Amino acid sequence: MPTVLITGANRGIGLEFARQYSAAGWRVLATCRDPESADSLRACVSAVHRLELTDAAAVRALARTLEAESIDVLI
Repeated sequence: MPTVLITGANRGIGLEFARQYSAAGWRVLATCRDPESADSLRACVSAVHRLELTDAAAVRALARTLEAESIDVLI
């Protein structure tokens, strides 16, 4: 099963990408600033990770968390 990582997926086009990839049978890993309040996102993806893209330490932490993952597409 292919895997997609979608950043900024809690609303708008990111959320729609998550829904579409999930419906197509992909494993969807998503990020947003506040996963606890992203109910719609959590309902349609495999995992939601906290990420603030302007925070370099947060980006490095997510990279460490996902280092064993095989990611086919990054959005």
